[in-house]
Amino acid sequence: MKIQTRKTSFLITAVVFLFLFLIVTMLTSGTSGFLLDETVSYWADGFSSSFILTIMKIASVLGSSEMILIVTVIIGIILLIQRNWRQFFFFFTVSVGGVIVNFLLKTIIKRERPGDEVSYIEAFNVQLEIQSYSFPSGHTMRATILLLFLVYVSYLVLLNGVVQYVSYVVYILLLLLIALSRVMLDAHYFTDVIGALFMATGWFFLCLYLFHKEERSIFSMSRRRF
Repeated sequence: MKIQTRKTSFLITAVVFLFLFLIVTMLTSGTSGFLLDETVSYWADGFSSSFILTIMKIASVLGSSEMILIVTVIIGIILLIQRNWRQFFFFFTVSVGGVIVNFLLKTIIKRERPGDEVSYIEAFNVQLEIQSYSFPSGHTMRATILLLFLVYVSYLVLLNGVVQYVSYVVYILLLLLIALSRVMLDAHYFTDVIGALFMATGWFFLCLYLFHKEERSIFSMSRRRF
């Protein structure tokens, strides 16, 4: 009964965030969304300084496709070594599937980037002749999915409550910095970032609902069950 209640909570969370994403999507096509983006952009310009911009650039690099790919491969290899197939396929689905979902949404919505700047999909200095649209933010969506998975791993593995909560704070702060950097660096509109956060969270919990099973931790170090 407990596991079913937990799974239901995952599904409800997914539906709520996907619904919020739908609201933001509709907002971006109207005047209200434009005014909100302009207001936040004006605030960001007035708040920026050389030090702040340096921090934002570092955060942007941490959320880049290259960094996310490297960490994703490392986690995938660890799961393969552990032979934890359920968690491997969960991680593969939520991460690779998230990239596909982001690409499809960008292609369908086709929102231009701030300043009508044309951007192309690029990784490790290899540029594909495929335009990368603005909504939802790929940086933010990829980082959100990865950091939510790391929060999930921390819950499973870390037995020390203090260390566990500190890891949560670190991951959340990093996520907020990456999301904020996209606005501060004029790479995305505010609603691009918010939409990405909602979509990524909804997608993560939907996958968690589909793959969840009461079992041992994804790493044999822990006896904790989830």
